[in-house]
Amino acid sequence: MRPWAWILLGVLASAVSWTYMHRVLLPWEHYVNVEHGWVKAPMGDLFPRWVGTRELLLHGTNPYSPEVSHKIQIAFYGRIIEQSYDKPQFEIIDEQRFAYPVYVVFLLAPTVHADFNVLQSWAPVVLGALTVLSIWVWLAVLRWRPPLWCLFVLFLLVVSSPQVAQGMRLRQIGLFAAFLLALATWCVAQNRLFLSGVLLGVATIKPQMVALCLVWFFIWTLGNWRKRWPVAVGFAAALGLLAGAGEILVPGWMRYFLEGMETYRHYFPLGAMSIVRLALGNWWGGLFSIVAVIALLVHAWNRREAPAESLEFARVLSFFFITASLVLPLMTPYNQVLLLLPLLMLLQNWQDLPQWNRMGFVLFLAWPFVTAAGLLMFPPPLDSHRTALLPSVLLPLAPFLFFWLMFTLSRRQAQN
Repeated sequence: MRPWAWILLGVLASAVSWTYMHRVLLPWEHYVNVEHGWVKAPMGDLFPRWVGTRELLLHGTNPYSPEVSHKIQIAFYGRIIEQSYDKPQFEIIDEQRFAYPVYVVFLLAPTVHADFNVLQSWAPVVLGALTVLSIWVWLAVLRWRPPLWCLFVLFLLVVSSPQVAQGMRLRQIGLFAAFLLALATWCVAQNRLFLSGVLLGVATIKPQMVALCLVWFFIWTLGNWRKRWPVAVGFAAALGLLAGAGEILVPGWMRYFLEGMETYRHYFPLGAMSIVRLALGNWWGGLFSIVAVIALLVHAWNRREAPAESLEFARVLSFFFITASLVLPLMTPYNQVLLLLPLLMLLQNWQDLPQWNRMGFVLFLAWPFVTAAGLLMFPPPLDSHRTALLPSVLLPLAPFLFFWLMFTLSRRQAQN
């Protein structure tokens, strides 16, 4: 296909994706959640963090306290949520608590005097821009400079993908954490090791998303401690400063945070479940996760001396991102923004993949846009059972597919 045809295809796919969201998905969600009385208003994921930040910085109130939780719940549901967790799961409601490390308030501090409606309007724009910048940074890490038309199409398709679109729609801070991971990796490749460690420390505002990825940076640092120690020092300094400042604001915040995480597991089990545990069950899924992580750690240890600017470093990091998507509680689609690096590596080495792998990958990537177009042409009734979610139905398979393709690519490149 000629460049103009790719550009036309990218614009068309993006238009289809966003039109589907506003004409099919959002009306269906409003019908299911608001008209049926489940929620008073769809406030998004940013609202509990914003309220907790305001209550702490303006009034000195513990953001993990029941008082703050009740204030958030009244905005979401119009009432305070008091429930037991021994009921059937479909009767248990997401309690919308402040469920982040307390130092996320430093990120949101500039917004405490803002009108939330204004913040709600601009947050998707900022998060979308950060995702585009993440692509740019990952391309710099890979030392890949595709043509401008290719960049334009790539930006359009990624930002219009169900994963990133959901993150923007929900105003998810995870997109910001993913940008910090990309920037930290670029800093490592540029030998700005202390700054890289600082960025990794800040990225822990989304701990379950970055935890496994941090292990690779630690193993890599041990591979040449005499030269790479600034990564560990920068990380420890940033995390220590953030956690310490949080302790001053909310003494014992770590205990409140861990208690909140335990409660979160009860009222939002999907958010505390991994894809492999959902697919294989708790026992087999847990065993698979342990074996996968051990194999990954051995693989990483054997490559700990890889230069930061090498493709080997990026390849190992890609496997950490993929494994995190599989075995950590990252079921929600927006967490798959971690797959940006392996996606770009696959595109960069497209010709090294077997033809049938390429065909399958293209079909998988095209599925959300094709089904969204079908739903626009034949809109489902609002009372249809989850038909509006059809473009996202294959997303849980993405980490498995990316693992297979990256494994195939690595094996073929090793043979050559």
